[in-house]
Amino acid sequence: MKKIILFINIFFLSIFQNNSFAAATFEASLQIDKVSAGVSESMLDHAFRAYRGITFNSDGTKMYIVHSKTTSSAGSSDDDIFEYDLGTPWDIRGTVLFNDELGIRLRCGGSGKFQQPGDAFFNNDGSKLFLTNELNNTLDSDICEINLSTNYDITTNTDPDKKGIDLTDTAAVNIGENDAYGLSFNSDGTKMFVTTNGGNSVYEFHLSEGFDINTASDSGQSYDLEAEGIDNPSGLRFNDDGTMMFVIDSDGEADANGDKIHQYSLSTGFDLSSTVAHLGSIDLTAKYQEIIEAATGDSIFGELKYMEFNNDGSKLYTTWSRWESGKSILRQAILQYSLDCPYGVVTCKNPVSDSDKDMIGVLESYTEMSKRVMKNNIKPVMHRLEWLRRHRKEDNLTNQNLKFNFSNEMLASLAKVIPVGNKESSTNEEQKGDWFFWSEGQVSIGDIEATSGSSRKEIDTNNITIGADKKVTENKMYGYALQFGRDSADIGNSAALLDTDNYSLVFYGTLPHEDGRFLDAALGVSTLKTYHLRKKEGVNLRGKRDGKQAFGSIKLNKIYYKKNININPTARFDFGYTELATFQESGSAHALIYDKHRIPKGLASIGMLVDSTKQFNNGNVLKPMVRLEYTADFSPSTSTHVSYVSSPNPYNYIKIGNQSTHNYKAGLGFDLSTINGWSIILNYEIDYAENGTGNTDNLNFTAGWVPNTETEYALSISGSETIQTGFNIVKKFNGFDLKFNIDTDLLHDSKSQNANISLNKVF
Repeated sequence: MKKIILFINIFFLSIFQNNSFAAATFEASLQIDKVSAGVSESMLDHAFRAYRGITFNSDGTKMYIVHSKTTSSAGSSDDDIFEYDLGTPWDIRGTVLFNDELGIRLRCGGSGKFQQPGDAFFNNDGSKLFLTNELNNTLDSDICEINLSTNYDITTNTDPDKKGIDLTDTAAVNIGENDAYGLSFNSDGTKMFVTTNGGNSVYEFHLSEGFDINTASDSGQSYDLEAEGIDNPSGLRFNDDGTMMFVIDSDGEADANGDKIHQYSLSTGFDLSSTVAHLGSIDLTAKYQEIIEAATGDSIFGELKYMEFNNDGSKLYTTWSRWESGKSILRQAILQYSLDCPYGVVTCKNPVSDSDKDMIGVLESYTEMSKRVMKNNIKPVMHRLEWLRRHRKEDNLTNQNLKFNFSNEMLASLAKVIPVGNKESSTNEEQKGDWFFWSEGQVSIGDIEATSGSSRKEIDTNNITIGADKKVTENKMYGYALQFGRDSADIGNSAALLDTDNYSLVFYGTLPHEDGRFLDAALGVSTLKTYHLRKKEGVNLRGKRDGKQAFGSIKLNKIYYKKNININPTARFDFGYTELATFQESGSAHALIYDKHRIPKGLASIGMLVDSTKQFNNGNVLKPMVRLEYTADFSPSTSTHVSYVSSPNPYNYIKIGNQSTHNYKAGLGFDLSTINGWSIILNYEIDYAENGTGNTDNLNFTAGWVPNTETEYALSISGSETIQTGFNIVKKFNGFDLKFNIDTDLLHDSKSQNANISLNKVF
């Protein structure tokens, strides 16, 4: 038992770890001048200066690093951009091979006109390379544009003498600065954004011709970074649609400020005149220091310079450089991070979540639905095991006792593997090895209150469970159950409706231990099919979504028998994993694509079940029961994303948190067994979430008839060319046999049916 629990814990923890939600997870570091990259020793002596800008070609197979001497007196060959081949696209951990270089100081107007390069940026097809100049010099060009005859090949520059632009040139744009650091463009190159060292702002320029910096004009728009304490902005990047902006604050001092990346949201993409909100920052200094100290044994603070994302925003790359003057050593590295959602450096901000609460309610409903299906499959099985223990001393534990009599030889052979009786009669000893049948129905009604981010949800659930189990000994049973159920969620004011059909198979069993201790266990799988309807601006958006689920439960019981009262404290652990397939809505331009959603679930419960026994004079037995339970839902948050069918990129990422961590359940019910064979079980339970987000009323009902020895009934199948079915009932009273029989053709659409009734007495 301990091994089973340990295995489940390891399995479940592994799921949680794979769904951690750190904003940026460190993957690898690279020091190009410390590896054999096909670079000659003479080149290493002068070429590998301070790391500055970093960028890639469109498929991530080439990486470009800007190297800067950082002094104006250096030779013309000391500032370069180097091109490297990556063995694995977008991964600096693969093979990194030197490919080529481009000297920069002789570009953009001649020698001395462009020094100390900073950021690097390609246009959309790689036919142009843009560089910034960090040097504060009124004689130089602040931004350089280099034309390439072969895309992304930096050695094929076609106009080496082309001049750059000076940001202080009043005839073009005037921002009062003599340097440029971070550089970025909008998607079509008609807007350019720049950070400068002295300005502590992000400046927006308009270009009348896309990606032609000589057509730049001052838009008059900028964003002041001083409110966030940024006094040395450098790297600058946007996400694909410009609704996220990232700025590096290169502190470069050994203090508490550190070197940080700040994340902002823009209400309108690539528009600094729209609402710009600071979402937070992340300090990456500690990782750089750790890497340098591990490599050199020296403790030195870092200086974060520039950054880049891969093509889908799932990876972040940063360059670091620091000159240690006391030792005349340059400490530098490239760091690679993975992001849990595209461009989620600080947070997975989703613009839709602020405006479409119904859509967020839909995603939350999918998550909660997966938990309800799991719980509603486990519940009837646990109810059945409780009922079996209450009736453990009885031999006939079935609600239906149909006997199948097959006269057809083939069908008769199949009867041997069907877990139902094929006998005219059976003794009590034989019944201990028989399969017993049961069923339970459930109806639930509940609601989840609205939150600041999502709409209110009304929940309706109904299902029927049919099971069969086998009694091995008085206290040891096992079996299986099939469930057919529907879970319905009404989101908002009927703004969305989700109807999920589940078809489930559950295996279960109970094992006794000494001193009234029992171990109950269940393991099951489900297939899910959701009929999805969302309404947007009066238009119905429809779709069908498939899903699959695996789940299990382990329950520990200790029963104290006190005369006619049984006290049963319990502890239970439920776990499950649901995967919902990708699907898309249809109906209008508002139709969405919902990506695959993986949902792990874990719940731990402790509770108490108390039941008593009262036997009436007529032989009927009533067993009332009371249930109290506390459940801690420790399921991790999950993330998913949606995008518009009409515009699949960019994605809108959404993080779905745990809706109800602490939950309470109270229940009342009874188990009534009558002398003439009727068994009625009724349970009413209410689930309540501590944070007040919602509650659910559950009604579970089972009714069955256990036949006595005075009544026999059987289903028969016979024939060869045609297959005839028959249903027979025999009632014995006062020595007479009252028989009823009906026959029909199973395979053919025959209107010929026979029904007979007879009364017999054998003398």
